[in-house]
Amino acid sequence: MDDPFLSKLAEAATGWAGIRRMLVGVSGGRDSIAMLHGLHDLGRRALIVVHLDHGLRGSASIADANFVRRTAAQLGYRCVVGHADVRGYAAERGISIEHAAREMRHLFFASVAKRERCRAIVLAHHADDQVETCLFNFLRGSGAAGLAGMRAESIHRIGAIEMRFLRPMLAIRRAEIDAWMAARKLRWREDASNRSAEYTRNRIRERVLPVIAAEFGPAFPEAILRASEIFSAEDEWMRAEAAQLAGGAELSVATLSAAPLALRRRAVRQWLEACGIDDIGFSEVERVLSLLDVANGPAKINLPSGRHARRRQGKLFIE
Repeated sequence: MDDPFLSKLAEAATGWAGIRRMLVGVSGGRDSIAMLHGLHDLGRRALIVVHLDHGLRGSASIADANFVRRTAAQLGYRCVVGHADVRGYAAERGISIEHAAREMRHLFFASVAKRERCRAIVLAHHADDQVETCLFNFLRGSGAAGLAGMRAESIHRIGAIEMRFLRPMLAIRRAEIDAWMAARKLRWREDASNRSAEYTRNRIRERVLPVIAAEFGPAFPEAILRASEIFSAEDEWMRAEAAQLAGGAELSVATLSAAPLALRRRAVRQWLEACGIDDIGFSEVERVLSLLDVANGPAKINLPSGRHARRRQGKLFIE
């Protein structure tokens, strides 16, 4: 195949042979529209387009949803559109707009997945998103698991629904997407909030990364992506080790306390992920580990989204 964009997309999709139908998350922006057209060009027909109107941009949000509907129809795909009050959800739970938007997207994906009996969703995260994610995770103290960034395939439990998140564009740079869209004269919707300083990722993209590029040269993203690959391989090994400690709904205080600190931290992180806790950083993991101090530590700690971890009768559990 002489099209680099489609070649990379096709290579990433080689492991999808056993998946009959897939949801495709489409915001209407450049990246998701490129991915949708690319999958169509590759002959992927058993797709259901899903789009969530976050209710953050008034008439522009409505226009995004209508654009996605039209694009899906033109390509012959069914489209499911949902609506959410992200600001209200964020205020109710005392979380950031970014966190609330991600949670509501995941809840929407899970609801469609359950209704359609389709547990795989394709997302348009690309290599430059990966760079931002790795840097963001480093700044918030996520450890090696966070520095590995996003996986090409990951399992997410959202309530009672377990979903496969597929990211076929992690090896594709933003410039390649731009060039592919321009060559085909494809239209997309520009989201003005992508430049708003209200959101942490936007500040990293618009303010931090240009400074790093000026100091270390424009090739610095490749170094971060290489580091991501290294951490990803190490993370796979550590996950296998930690799975022996975090393989159920409860953690044993005695078993976890006897493990080396690095393994303890990794086991707790994996346990929280398996229990559907989002936005896990160093502080969340350390608060859970404080429950191991039976003599002087707390018996209950707070977690994101109004969840809690408790210690009772030598076990840790989430409520």
